Amino acid sequence: MTQKRATIIYNPMSGRPARRADNAREMARLLSERGIQTEARATAGPDDATRLAREAVTAGSGIIISYGGDGTLNEVLQGIVGSRAALAVWAGGTANVVARDLCLPTDVGPLADIIAAGKTMRITLGIARSHEGERERYFFMFAGIGLDASIARKVNPKLKRRAGELAFWLEGIKHILTWRAETFVIEIDGKKFESVFALIGNGKGYGGGFCLAPNAKLEEPLFEVYIVPKRASNLAYLRDLAAVARGNPAIKGVNIVKGRHVKANSSDESWVEVDGELIGPLPMTFDVVPDALSVIVP
Repeated sequence: MTQKRATIIYNPMSGRPARRADNAREMARLLSERGIQTEARATAGPDDATRLAREAVTAGSGIIISYGGDGTLNEVLQGIVGSRAALAVWAGGTANVVARDLCLPTDVGPLADIIAAGKTMRITLGIARSHEGERERYFFMFAGIGLDASIARKVNPKLKRRAGELAFWLEGIKHILTWRAETFVIEIDGKKFESVFALIGNGKGYGGGFCLAPNAKLEEPLFEVYIVPKRASNLAYLRDLAAVARGNPAIKGVNIVKGRHVKANSSDESWVEVDGELIGPLPMTFDVVPDALSVIVP
């Protein structure tokens, strides 16, 4: 019988300083004890995880383990969509909303047991495309337009590594107080809205413990889109933030809409992020990609 093969792709700089290489070697040892031949490969720079994932799939790895934050995971995703490989998510970065959504443990031993058991779920992904077709990016959990992408552009990378999600909170509150809201038009299956912040949820996970798309499910081919209109003052956005932090996303004036095809355009330079990573300014389209990937689950 052919032995199962896995590749761990890890970002040595992801999240707070840690012994990433040692942890990856320990996971490889545990998986080998469970009958899975495992190799660990470190990324060396931006988008390197995509290259490593493609190489691993071509070399015959049936399991690709992403060890890092959501940014590392998004890069790995680009390299395995359309393959037969299963994705395993190992939380180890600044934010790990996918691991939380899938209820995956962070401890190496229990996670090795889950990976070795090999239970998978087929999921839907999202894909963001520029109108000219110059940019194309798959996303796992969400795409954000406007405010959160603006915050992501400003957050200090050194503080992000040291403080984790707290860095986004600190930058977010400071940013909102001085932010100049830029209105864009978002169209969901033909229905148009004006917005300054929209979250296109493929799954319910989002950074900071917020849940803006409570009914989004990874296994369903449907987005849940959270749309915030322009408010009278920046303090109103802080009140919105406080309400969401209390678990109340259904705020007056906010629309939460289901759909499969989303278009967004702006006369200003409204930016877009997917899974926490900036990909460029509007205009863009966003589509569901059903039955796109196998993910290892408990």
